Amino acid sequence: MTRRSLSLLTLLLALTALPLSASQFMEVSFDQVARESALIVRGTVSETWSAWDDAHEVIFTYATVRVHRYFGEATGPDTLLVREVGGTVDGYTQEAIGFPVIRSGEDVVLMLAKWENSADFRIHAYNQGKFLVRQRMDGIETLISDPVRQGEARLHTRDRVTANAAVEETGLAIEEFAKMVEDARAGHEGPAKIEKLQ
Repeated sequence: MTRRSLSLLTLLLALTALPLSASQFMEVSFDQVARESALIVRGTVSETWSAWDDAHEVIFTYATVRVHRYFGEATGPDTLLVREVGGTVDGYTQEAIGFPVIRSGEDVVLMLAKWENSADFRIHAYNQGKFLVRQRMDGIETLISDPVRQGEARLHTRDRVTANAAVEETGLAIEEFAKMVEDARAGHEGPAKIEKLQ
């Protein structure tokens, strides 16, 4: 299998499709990500597949997400299509360093925005908009930041994964997350509890 990171030119082409506020590799506040997200959902990734774009320059990974809950919205579709840069097609892999990885079977909370000129959704603010759902012994669902990003294997981020494993034991209760989303969208400054998960 051939594995390559996206070339600078290809990555720049991919990033031009993102809104300016989401196309910078910089951490933004939880409140800003919550306000800018078109949808915030709790769901399960039921299937994923990768395909070239029409110009055969960029590989995208597509994911079907079965939605179990919306945060901040009353209703929405039962299934969403999410598309992210990077993936493998016919043994050829492209990685966009730092972008989120979408895996079949994941229980997730996703903060989503639309791709420019497309009906497809993407994870907003890179990995800041993706959380893994975990079940505590007492039955409470908690969230942790996904420690896996594209290119992580070559960037030797084992320390970050180990640090996140410690956070996973506690995580952020999903109802606490829901309240933070409500507060952010209402313009109230909430506590910065989410930062410990990043």
